[in-house]
Amino acid sequence: MDEEIKNTGSTKPQFTEDDKSRKANKNNFYVMVISFLLLFMAAGVVFWFIYTSKTDFEKGSIYLKDKKYTEAIYEFQKVNPDDKDFKNAQSKINYINGLLAFNESRNSEAIVFLSKVRSDDEYYHESQLMLEKLDDINIGDNLQSQIDSLKARKDTVIIQKQVTVNPGKGKEPVDPQVQADLEHSRKFISEISSMVSRFEGVYQSARNAPLNTKSDYSKSMESLDKESRNIKYLAINKDNGVIDLKNVTSEWMNKRISFIRQLISEKSVSETNLSRPLKEEGDRLYSSMISQMSKVKKRI
Repeated sequence: MDEEIKNTGSTKPQFTEDDKSRKANKNNFYVMVISFLLLFMAAGVVFWFIYTSKTDFEKGSIYLKDKKYTEAIYEFQKVNPDDKDFKNAQSKINYINGLLAFNESRNSEAIVFLSKVRSDDEYYHESQLMLEKLDDINIGDNLQSQIDSLKARKDTVIIQKQVTVNPGKGKEPVDPQVQADLEHSRKFISEISSMVSRFEGVYQSARNAPLNTKSDYSKSMESLDKESRNIKYLAINKDNGVIDLKNVTSEWMNKRISFIRQLISEKSVSETNLSRPLKEEGDRLYSSMISQMSKVKKRI
């Protein structure tokens, strides 16, 4: 009896090779699960770090490129007024609101928002194209309104000009002076358009240039302004639209030059409280000038 108890107490569990294999597989499974969880958590931490390290403006820009407009506006609205990107964020908000209004045919709202997109915004050109389309729509609406008004007036007498065609003769010849004036107008518009492109390029360089080089750019802008004033409009019967374009272009250049001069006088690289109104007025004039140029180019 004692011998049986002794033998029983000294006996250890015996594991087969299958038992050892199953245990090893089980351990490997646990290791794989734990490794996957750790990898997932690490990826989450990295993503969170990358996302939270971006500024509100950068997050909004990413959403805007992905056409997630609601999310983009939310991020842009979080940009603090003291932030260097505040003006850019407001410009992006105006672009998004203008685009949405344009797509929904809320034309009056679209014009208000799109007109506020900054000239240095990457969406500025697209905004100007939408404004041109809206301008064409307005012209068409006004014309249709006039037609409808005439139709509504029963007492309106429509006089049709009767053209007598003499046998053997072609079309009535165009007045040489009218044709010459038209060519002068086209030439002037082309030269002004080229000057605007050159001037705006120098202005953008001046605006972003270090303080020690702003004076050089300012002199170049003044030289281009003088060159622009020397462009002759030789038409005898001058077109009023072209004259308006000439005037607004001159006013725009003066405002841009005044803005750069103000920065130099304040020894500031970027816009200040005193120079900001000059810049904003220059941006407004630029928008007006581009719109006027588009009108006369289509008409002449």
